[in-house]
Amino acid sequence: MKPSELFAYAKEAYGTEPERMWTKWPNYAVLRNDANRRWYGVVMDVPPDRLGLEGTEPVFILNVKVDPDDALVLRMSSDIMPAYHMNKKNWVSVRLDGELPDVMIEDLIDMSRRLTS
Repeated sequence: MKPSELFAYAKEAYGTEPERMWTKWPNYAVLRNDANRRWYGVVMDVPPDRLGLEGTEPVFILNVKVDPDDALVLRMSSDIMPAYHMNKKNWVSVRLDGELPDVMIEDLIDMSRRLTS
């Protein structure tokens, strides 16, 4: 799933526009709940070595909040890992260029939004 497709889903499902909060990182964007302003998603492009991956090209990831019990199972996928720069018990990072079906990424967005409501 491309970041633009992810943002289109968040807009259609929840009316969420991505917030670009950091001029230093123009590809980083936050998805927030309108009601309480809590983050339910963060899109970033990070160097692969920061994620324990091979290569030199930045990797787009989505950080989402998950139930801690689900996190252990989700991390069995090579495309889901402990969250980059977030609480690793309650958040995971999802590779957007991986093999996960778009519908699974959408389900994770939905779960994260529910958990942050």
